[in-house]
Amino acid sequence: MPRERELEGSARDVDEVESLVDKLRSGQFSDAIAAAERATDAQEQMCLRLDGTVKKADPLSAFVAHDPVQPESGSPDPDDELKKLREARKAQLQKESLWKKQGHGSLQELADEKEFVETIAPHERALLLLDDGRSAAGEECRKVLGRLAGKHLETQFCWLPADRAFFLTQMVDLEALPTIFALSFGEVVRHLPPSRLFAYSSASSPLFPRHLAKLLCSINSIDDADDDSLSGDDASGDGF
Repeated sequence: MPRERELEGSARDVDEVESLVDKLRSGQFSDAIAAAERATDAQEQMCLRLDGTVKKADPLSAFVAHDPVQPESGSPDPDDELKKLREARKAQLQKESLWKKQGHGSLQELADEKEFVETIAPHERALLLLDDGRSAAGEECRKVLGRLAGKHLETQFCWLPADRAFFLTQMVDLEALPTIFALSFGEVVRHLPPSRLFAYSSASSPLFPRHLAKLLCSINSIDDADDDSLSGDDASGDGF
């Protein structure tokens, strides 16, 4: 009996195939096309794409390949931003290298006024401490300026003993010592006498380094009065 049913099933399959062949030969294949289209429509579903849009598609193939989501116009490209940062850092390092070759980075003691003129002239920003070398206030100024010089390569820091500065002391009406001159390409642009240097604290005060840094920043002799340039004891208090 099972063998007879198998033969009957095979006969029906043959009859269906021959019927489909007859329809295709006679041009009557619209039913076959409609059936295929219905099968395709049944596979398509509403698919959410990576860019947020919704599209009717076959879920088996909708996500196989897709165009990468492009950044919105006007939004910064991370690679471009990184490149700009690297270029800016490179330019800064080049400037710092040039400044170091010019002697920036430390408080340089000058031998005489001739060396003063030769050293100061090429620099856009320079500071000169004039002191007799015998006072505690002058010594403290040298210490603070030495620390600032190491942090602010943009400025040339120098000091000249007053007994080696005959013409400078004669040409300028000095209030007292120590005093600081701010210069640009060899020309004095500001003069800071003791009344300004110690207006908010004495030289022995832990606040003096902060006040001096702010004073120099206010006259554009250094770029900023950051705390890294100061001693650890003057982190609190202001008064400037």
